[in-house]
Amino acid sequence: MIVKKRLGEMLVEGELITEQLLRHALEEQKKAGIKLGQYIIRRGMATESQIVDLLSRQLKIEKYNPALYPLDIQLTTLIPLDKAQKYQLAPLRKIGRLLNVAMTDPLDIKALDAIEVLTDYEVEPVVCTEREVNQLISSLYGIQSSMGGVLETLEIDTETEVTAKNEDRATEEINISSLMDMAGEAPVVRLVNSIFAQAVREGASDIHISPMVKTMQIRFRIDGKLYDVPPPPKSFSLPIIARLKILANMDITISRIPQDGRFTLKIEKREINIRVSCMPTLYGENVVMRLLDMSASIYTLDRLGMVESDREKVQNMVHKAYGMILSTGPTGSGKSTSLYAILNELNRPDMHLVTLEDPVEYRIESIRQVQLNRKAGMTFASGLRAILRQDPDIIMVGEIRDSETAGIAIQAAQTGHRLLSTLHTNDAAGAITRFIDMGVEPFLVSSALLVSFAQRLVRTICPYCKESYRPSEAVLVAWGLDKLENVDFQRGKGCYQCMETGYKGRTGIFEVLANDEMIQEMILKRKSSQEITRAAVAAGKLRTLKDDAATKVIQGITTLEEAASAVMV
Repeated sequence: MIVKKRLGEMLVEGELITEQLLRHALEEQKKAGIKLGQYIIRRGMATESQIVDLLSRQLKIEKYNPALYPLDIQLTTLIPLDKAQKYQLAPLRKIGRLLNVAMTDPLDIKALDAIEVLTDYEVEPVVCTEREVNQLISSLYGIQSSMGGVLETLEIDTETEVTAKNEDRATEEINISSLMDMAGEAPVVRLVNSIFAQAVREGASDIHISPMVKTMQIRFRIDGKLYDVPPPPKSFSLPIIARLKILANMDITISRIPQDGRFTLKIEKREINIRVSCMPTLYGENVVMRLLDMSASIYTLDRLGMVESDREKVQNMVHKAYGMILSTGPTGSGKSTSLYAILNELNRPDMHLVTLEDPVEYRIESIRQVQLNRKAGMTFASGLRAILRQDPDIIMVGEIRDSETAGIAIQAAQTGHRLLSTLHTNDAAGAITRFIDMGVEPFLVSSALLVSFAQRLVRTICPYCKESYRPSEAVLVAWGLDKLENVDFQRGKGCYQCMETGYKGRTGIFEVLANDEMIQEMILKRKSSQEITRAAVAAGKLRTLKDDAATKVIQGITTLEEAASAVMV
């Protein structure tokens, strides 16, 4: 039997938060319209695993272990998908008249009572994380379960299908008014909503909808990799794309030129900002959507994956009175997330923080966040000029991509402001030469730059199916790890928790270059990025991306194969 305790009381008793923090959290979670536990996790007051451990220990409730609960698809007949989503739970095991269910909130007595009435079984909760229960729902029910009824009720006029007028080119016979009618019908709306709900549950960052010759392909990008999702028939592609274009405020009559748009959805009490891009292809319009969870918790520096020595370098520099902090790397390498972690650390009442972003990815209290608007003339350069007239202490510019923005940013960093930004370069030293290539004088770069760090994201080994193995000798030699002894190399063998990939979640690998006297002299002499890197490594002042990746392999965080996909070996 569950002890009737409030979560807040247990968090204070377990010394995860203070009474003062609890009072503040209770006020704010009501405004946000989410549960207390969700608010505490999203604000970084405690981690989800800490809360799960606390609930398991204090309530004497079993903590979810996938090895003890193999998936049983038959249990989905007891609890339908809509109830599982409503109460955020998943059926695990049935023994006699006892039904075990995985729950994020075992204190939710109303949910337990509702399931007992629905199933006519005695229900016993097993506490788990939000990600685990979402993964269980996805694995047990899948996207087809939410599509099933839609596929039966929706009929598509074959005149809207793609028809080939000659061997080289396909055109579409579309009745715009009928297409708009179909896009607004309840079945199509439910179908599109089910795709979004599935993507959010599985933690997808992007959704790809691609028409093909006879089929339609839907893929989710999860942890940086694309995975196929069972799609509806090809005849559904036009109404689905029309629905998405209507949501994103695009012109439904235009299908032969690229279009961009955006909209916001609320799914499971989470606000998801969706950027939509449509591009004409041979067999129809290809749609790619980027999903941004506006209510997601902001990372802190200690959660990014930096080793302690690199983290200390960054922390020492970000608390200096003025100067520039740069994060570099390719698209999708987590640069913005790192800058938000730094902003989170600097966010104090006595500081005026202003950001200029495209788009605003996370919302942070007490920070003035400005959205770029190029159509209205608000570019990075013009926006940065305006921000400098707002008496800021700390400025974040989403990206420096031209000489005008670079010049204003350097000027800001030299006139008493801390400026954070990103650049697209391969390594930390590349940020220096990139500024010089954009026309900024070396002496200005030398005096303004505090620290630059390069980063990549690598997938982490699934904790549920981790096993020991020995990489090939050739791979070990390439990484310089062949001489190491007593190293327990790990990999994931694949399970339903990680969709048989062996990986679950991602972490960062970093290369942090602090701008000290030696680096400043090399900048003034216009040394190349390779020369700066070699000199910093030789002086013991720089751990390269490869060094950091190798460390994480030895620690059993990722594999050599995954590290090689992110770092040139």
